[in-house]
Amino acid sequence: MDLRGRYYGYFEVHFMFNACGFLLSGIWFGLNIFAGIITKRLKMQWLSYFNALFASIIPVFIIASTLGIYPVQNNGLHNVTVFIVSIATVVITSAIVTRKKSIIRRKGKELLFWGLDGLLMEIPQRLMMQSFIYGILSLSDVSSSNLYAVMVTALVWCLGILMQAFLLKTRFDKELAIDIAASFVFSLGMGYVYQETGLIVISMIAHFCERVLSYSVFVNEHS
Repeated sequence: MDLRGRYYGYFEVHFMFNACGFLLSGIWFGLNIFAGIITKRLKMQWLSYFNALFASIIPVFIIASTLGIYPVQNNGLHNVTVFIVSIATVVITSAIVTRKKSIIRRKGKELLFWGLDGLLMEIPQRLMMQSFIYGILSLSDVSSSNLYAVMVTALVWCLGILMQAFLLKTRFDKELAIDIAASFVFSLGMGYVYQETGLIVISMIAHFCERVLSYSVFVNEHS
C-alpha cells in the first residue's frame, strides 16, 4: 500500500508540473499570435522574427518577479562537458532537421533573420519555461530538480508544438514528427547546458548555429 501511494504521489506531482508548464506554453502561444497580428498590421514583415521575444516579455517579467530566473553558475564554464554537449546537440539536431523533405536552403539576410529567430526562441524556452519549471520544482522541494527541470521542459515544449499544430489544423505527418524530435533533442541538450551554467547566451548562440547548419551547410544542394 505504501509503495502504491508513493508511486501515485510521484505521478500526481509530475502531472501537475506538466500541466502548469503546458498552461504557460498555451499562454505564450496566444501572446505569440497576438504579436503576429500586431506586426502584420504594421506591415513590417521583418518584425515577425521577433514575435517570440515580444510574446515572452510579460511571462518572463512575471516569472522573474515571483519565482526568479535560474541563477548563473560561476563554475559552469569550467565544465568541459557543457561545450561538448552544446556542439553535439547542435550537430545532432541539424542532422535531424535536414531529414525534412520540405526544408529549403536560405541565404543572406533570410538566413541571418532565420538564425536570429532561433536565437530569440531560447528566451521563451529557457528564461520563461525552464526557469518556471525549475522554480516550481524548487518550491515543491522535489529532489533532483535540476534533472527534472530539463526533462519536463523538453516534454512540455514538444507538447506545445503538438498543441499549436492542432490549433492550426496542421496534419501530423513525418515532417511534424521530425520537428518534434529535433526540438526534443535540442531542448534536452541545451536545457542541460542552461541548468549547468545559467547562461542563456550559450543556448542562444547554439540555436543560431543550428539554424545556419540546418538551412545552409547541411541542407541538400537540391533544396
